[in-house]
Formats: sequence, C-alpha cells, structure tokens
Amino acid sequence: MKLERPPKSELKIDYLKKIWSGELQDFIKASDEKYFYWDDIKYKKEVPFESAIDNWALLKTYRTSKYEKINFGNYTFKYFLSEYISKNLHDFDLKLRGGLQQNPVLPSDRVAFFRNSLLEESVASSQVEGAATTTEVARAMLKSGRSPRNESEQMIFNNLRAIEFISEFVDSDIDFKTIIDLHKVMMANTDAEKYSGDFRDAEVYVTDHIDGEIAHIPPRWEEIKPLMGDLCAFINDDEKFIHPIVKASIIHFMIGYIHPFKDGNGRTARALFYWYLLKKGYTLVKNISISRVILESRTQYDKAFLKTEYDDNDLNYFITYSIKNIRIAFEKLIQYRDRKSEERKQANLVSYELLSKGLNKRQADLMGFLYLKEKNNITLNAYAEKYEIVRQTASKDINELIRLGLIVEDKSSKPYKYTLQSKNALSEFIK
Repeated sequence: MKLERPPKSELKIDYLKKIWSGELQDFIKASDEKYFYWDDIKYKKEVPFESAIDNWALLKTYRTSKYEKINFGNYTFKYFLSEYISKNLHDFDLKLRGGLQQNPVLPSDRVAFFRNSLLEESVASSQVEGAATTTEVARAMLKSGRSPRNESEQMIFNNLRAIEFISEFVDSDIDFKTIIDLHKVMMANTDAEKYSGDFRDAEVYVTDHIDGEIAHIPPRWEEIKPLMGDLCAFINDDEKFIHPIVKASIIHFMIGYIHPFKDGNGRTARALFYWYLLKKGYTLVKNISISRVILESRTQYDKAFLKTEYDDNDLNYFITYSIKNIRIAFEKLIQYRDRKSEERKQANLVSYELLSKGLNKRQADLMGFLYLKEKNNITLNAYAEKYEIVRQTASKDINELIRLGLIVEDKSSKPYKYTLQSKNALSEFIK
C-alpha cells in the first residue's frame, strides 16, 4: 500500500489568526470530519490557498494548537476532540450506554440478535486476519457446536471463546496476565499456538495485506514490557478522564502499534476494544460487530494505522476511523430492528387474517411464526407444549393445516418437523 509521508511544516501564527477569526470555518469543519491526510490536501481543489504545502501547513497549525499528548515509553502520541468527534461521542453516549430507549429491539428478538452479533464478530475478526472460510459455513459451525475442521474454523472458534473470556473481566483492571491469557485463548490449537504464553522475544515486521511490503516496524522486543506496562497503566487510570470510546480506540491502536505478540495482535486489539467499552457501561456494543465493518473497509483500516504513524503519531486518524466504524455498525443494528419490526407486523397481520378464515387462535399464531422466517419450524410436541394442549388436540390442529395446504411435514429426521408450505400458498388461502 503506497502512502506518501507528509512534508514537515511549522506552526504559523498568521494562520492561527485566520482560524480564530472564523474565515476558514468551513474548511476546518470539513477537515475535521474527513480528517484530511497529506494526499487528500495535495489534490483537493476547494482549499484556501493555491499551494498544497500552504494548505497542509494551515491544517497542521490548527491541529497543533489543539493537541493533547500521551506518552508510552519514549513514544509521544497526540489527539484532540474535534467538533465531529465530540458530536458523535454525544450521540453514542445516548445510544450505546442506555440502549435503544425509543423503539428498542424487542425482548423476543434480543437474545437471538445478541448471539448472532457475537458469532458475527467472531467470524469477521478472524476473516480480517485471513481466515479462509465463508461466513455461512463459520456461523453454521458455531451454532451447531461442531468441532473446527481446519485452521480458519479454529481461529473463528477461538475468537468466540475470547469474547466470552473477556466478558468475565469487565469489573477488573487489566494486567499482563489477563492480556496474555486472552491471547492464549485466541491462539489455541492453531499453528500460531507456539507464539502464545508470553510477549514476543524477537523483532517482527508488519507487512501490507495487499502487496506484502513492510508497512510497520514495531518497537524492539526489549521495549515490549515497559510499553505494555505503560499501556496497562493508561487503561487502568480513571483519574485523568478520556472519553471511553476515544480511549478504547487508542487501546486498539496501541496494541497494533506495539505488536506485543508475534501473531494475533489484531484480534487481541479488537477484543480489548470491546472489553473496555463493556467495562465502561456501553452494553449495546455487544449487539454490533465492529470487525464486520473493518472487513468491509480493510484498506481504510490499514491506512488509519499508517496515517497515524506517518503524521507524527496523530491518533485522530485512527480515532476518526473508529468512530465512523461504530456509527456504521450501529446503523446496521437500527436497520435490523426496523426490519424485524416490519416482519413482525406482517406476521401479526397474517395471523389476524387467518382468524377470519376460520382457523383457531393457536393455528393462526403458528402460521404467523412460520411466516416470520423461512427457516422456522415446529414439532408436534413443541406445539403441544407451547399452547399447553394434549397431543391429540395438537395433532388435530396440525393435520388440518396440512389438509389446507398451509404447512408440510418433513420426515427426513425425527421428530418430524412442520414448515410453511410457501408464502404464495398462504397468500392464496387468505384471498
């Protein structure tokens, strides 16, 4: 991945005066939202000055006047809360901490969606690191509980275990042992298991996933424990307030930057990102998959790391990317909620129409359930238990629905299952 390093620039008082006067407000606001890098400015047309160097110097002057600094070992990193970041943080505080207070995910959908979100995160986080299996196959493995059949499936299985593992430590401070144990869970029964059990004791190089060229040279292995010690202290420090989403993003970045392990750093970083937000009360994060969004924007993910490093360790590149990811993931949750709400309305309408056609309430409810999702099915015993009726009455209800051509009996396995004949057949019956 080719990324040009930005030119060095000095703080210019004249530019600060222009910024403070408000005459560059539109440009500054756009630069905060997109968080322009040098190659954005280099070719951008709607800019204050003709020279790309001058426009870059303007941005660096503005950002330098805003920066807060964080030190890890001998490395200094910088960030600031732009208007764009602050606005999104406020929005997330309203939604991720308290849940969807208005029009929430219904309790009947919440458990299934929570489980699916964990599966989605486990699969996607492994796919980001190269797991070569389809999402459908991986999800089927996790849902069925069968053992992994290859390295890729084992990675995904380990990721699910790791997410469950970190959930046990949301009330604890972080330390070397917890991080190493988390990494050990992720590496179990894979070729990389030999790298687990401790931090790396040799140099590593991070290569680009597209062209294979060296993209990042992490700190020397002798620096790992001091740097990780500083990172643990940073994570556990509640005296200096840093917004939890910003702090979680910095934790994510720093694990990638320090690269404490020979393998599995990305998965560890994303797991700790989740852990910290859960620790700080952002419970709804369990219902979104950050890694799925990362997988869909892998190039931008890699560039966010590189831009931060290339531009004097400016963390805003990664923080801005992280915030956009959370927003996209949250929007997927909203879309899911709205889709489920619409499906439930349709199912209720179907049940209502069937009552007018002479079906009893049990039968109408069953048809609404089968209509809701094509894969839904029911057994005779399950139907009898659900409506607290004897088996003979349940059999009579089911046989009548079969006779009407609304459901079919699947005898491929025992106990027999009953499924919807088809939505078209149901629509014809209701007419």
